[in-house]
Amino acid sequence: MKMLCILCDQTFILTKRQEKKQKKHPHKIQLCPDCYERITQKVESRRQQKEASAKPENRVVQAEVVS
Repeated sequence: MKMLCILCDQTFILTKRQEKKQKKHPHKIQLCPDCYERITQKVESRRQQKEASAKPENRVVQAEVVS
């Protein structure tokens, strides 16, 4: 079964599993493998940047000893 990518209007052939899902749920949209990979990379890079900014800096805090 041939599908049309919603982002780049490129036609591509679905795998057997994707084809079965598409027949069961025809209202679902499909992305071509190129667009899917591009979006996955962008999401992963954003996720890594978010994790890097959320990590607290490793600071050594020295406690004062009161006598």
